[in-house]
Amino acid sequence: MANLIRRSARIPSLVGQCSRVSTLHHQQKRGYADAVNLTFTMASPNKVFFKDEVIKQVNVPTINGVFGILPQHVPTLAVLQPGVVSVVVNDSETKNIFASSGSLTVNPDGSVHILAEEACDVADLDVSEAREAMSKAQHARDAAVEAVDKAEFQIEVDAYEAILKSVETK
Repeated sequence: MANLIRRSARIPSLVGQCSRVSTLHHQQKRGYADAVNLTFTMASPNKVFFKDEVIKQVNVPTINGVFGILPQHVPTLAVLQPGVVSVVVNDSETKNIFASSGSLTVNPDGSVHILAEEACDVADLDVSEAREAMSKAQHARDAAVEAVDKAEFQIEVDAYEAILKSVETK
């Protein structure tokens, strides 16, 4: 009799375990996006470059390196680093946009959003102006006394280096 009472005392525990297993079984597992198309939006505070446009691929410079996004990509969040966002619109058209920084979101529905702090078409960048600005930033960085000032000017130098790299490879 005591054995039966001990066994029945475990029933609530077993029921709780079964319900947790059942709940976990019904939760959606992380996987690839469901959409067949890649819907792309890219904007900065002063311009919308793409708004819900279907594209083939986008290549994005992030702090973890450059990676390409195709339809059904795994949902992702990433931070942009200065560089060129290359958008393959179709087989015959690619648009290159320079982004200073920002964020990237790849959603489960197949949409991709890039919000850039500053961005412009690579064709609109001026090499001589970028070189001059980089030189000024390098001098200011070298003359800075405070570590915070040095770091801020280094960020500026890095951005101008990325601009020059993007212009020289276009």
